[in-house]
Amino acid sequence: MSIRTLGYVVIETCDLDAWRRFACDTLGLMATPAPDGGDAIHLRLDDRPVRIRVERSDREGLVAAGWEVADSDAFESFIAALKAADVDVEIASDELCAARGARGVARFRDPGDNPHELFYGTIYDHQPFISPVGCSGFQTADLGMGHVVLPMMDMAAGREFFKNVLGFRVSDTLEGPVSLAFLRCNPRHHSLAIASLPHPTGLVHFMLELKTLEDVGRALDRVRAAGLHLSATLGMHTNDRMVSFYVRSPSGFDVEVGCHGIRVDEATWTTGEITAPSFWGHHWDFGKGESSE
Repeated sequence: MSIRTLGYVVIETCDLDAWRRFACDTLGLMATPAPDGGDAIHLRLDDRPVRIRVERSDREGLVAAGWEVADSDAFESFIAALKAADVDVEIASDELCAARGARGVARFRDPGDNPHELFYGTIYDHQPFISPVGCSGFQTADLGMGHVVLPMMDMAAGREFFKNVLGFRVSDTLEGPVSLAFLRCNPRHHSLAIASLPHPTGLVHFMLELKTLEDVGRALDRVRAAGLHLSATLGMHTNDRMVSFYVRSPSGFDVEVGCHGIRVDEATWTTGEITAPSFWGHHWDFGKGESSE
């Protein structure tokens, strides 16, 4: 039993129009109206009808990280595992399932009080992804939409929960004033990282992987042309070898935009401890708000 991918994230924002401009004009995502009729937009990276749902609210931050499982049997097995670990689980209403575009959704929180959803049965609309800026596309498929980094002040409890209850595997760690654990559920080096720091939005950053370095460079040019806050310059991470930059989102957390991340071979991979986050670049300017590698 294993989680397959990070299927989606749900964000709440006070400024839906700013998110639409940021996502479409800068990141190159495709926006569609929310099919459930909610005051929200759905953002596409690929053939999935939604990878990022942005909902109008009076707050900024993470509503949920959505983890995809294989089918209804796996869904029920994970619910049982969560309940056995004394985790409160809420089975979503038909209305919320419609908003997520899934047959089944269950909601729960991790030891850091971060919100998560399990889901199965994506409902496809069979419409193609067309980037409004003409990028060549994003690396998704068996890798999922990307990764999320979440705050976790009790790192030991967080690691135990994600490993022993949800079946994630540790790819590597970074120890220091801010410690991180990088966890995988598929060949992507990490679909989830937990970091020992608080963050007011409940989300340190999420990452989207483009297909080419040219796409990343053009996205960086669009960030600069739009006058957006560049939280970290172009650089290369030591663990997943991602070449990326970080840009501040309208909600105050960062979005990492990168390419060329490695795929983990389960037959040969060994867990290690990195002592620096980047080989080169990634010069940080936190500016207003907070973020982290």
